[in-house]
Amino acid sequence: MTSQLEEGQPRWPVWYGPAAFVSAIIFTLIALSVVHALIVAAGGHVTDNSPGFQLAGTLVQDAFLVGAAVLFASFVAPPRPWQFGLRGAPLGSTAKMAGLAMLAFYLFVAVYIAALHPHGSQSVAKDLGADKGGIDMVLGAVLVVGVAPFAEEFFFRGFFYRALRSRCSVLVAAGIDGVVFGGIHYTDPKVLSLLPILMVLGFLFCLLYERTGTLFATVALHSINNAIAYAGTVDNSAAISIGVGVAVVAGCVLTVRALPRRLTPVEP
Repeated sequence: MTSQLEEGQPRWPVWYGPAAFVSAIIFTLIALSVVHALIVAAGGHVTDNSPGFQLAGTLVQDAFLVGAAVLFASFVAPPRPWQFGLRGAPLGSTAKMAGLAMLAFYLFVAVYIAALHPHGSQSVAKDLGADKGGIDMVLGAVLVVGVAPFAEEFFFRGFFYRALRSRCSVLVAAGIDGVVFGGIHYTDPKVLSLLPILMVLGFLFCLLYERTGTLFATVALHSINNAIAYAGTVDNSAAISIGVGVAVVAGCVLTVRALPRRLTPVEP
């Protein structure tokens, strides 16, 4: 596979990815525990499975994932956006590779479902209260289709995968990244049969990022996939799902065209 990733960027140690991931999860749990304690101390009442708390928890986790990636990257050299894949790329070839990746993914999904007949389903929409409609449905769509794709791609492809590539081959790094990416979506036994699908999705995103060199290709596909899933699981959410998805994809296209493609390698 021809790589479009810059050879001049800092070589993050391979253990930075797992260390940043564990750190983000730990600090997320600590932050949510503190918020919960403060609410209770103030006389309020909140449960861990309430939609508002789940929404806040997801936002906090996404923020800590991005923050952990930037923090650990700074241990080697002052981080720059292009080091995480936030860079331009030829629009035509990038769109072509993205289309091939999405086609490969849905072919795998079709074969997997036909062969194993998985019965699991994710409960993200229900956890966020999106199935009740109203503002929760809108906020859920913005989070699932807009915020999560960028935060997860920034961490898992822009940092975690890139750190693994300092020592591992493309396929090994993509395989490890895919397994961790699928694993983080485990919430209960009902989704266990769906994890291989998410692992393959993460694997293909790594290959797409490796080939195009821009994170915006994977962010766009991630958003499209989440928009389809959200519209399919939340009643009457098709309009908001499509709207947020189109906005994300349009933003990715415009950014890919606007940002420079040639980057200045950093000093070792």
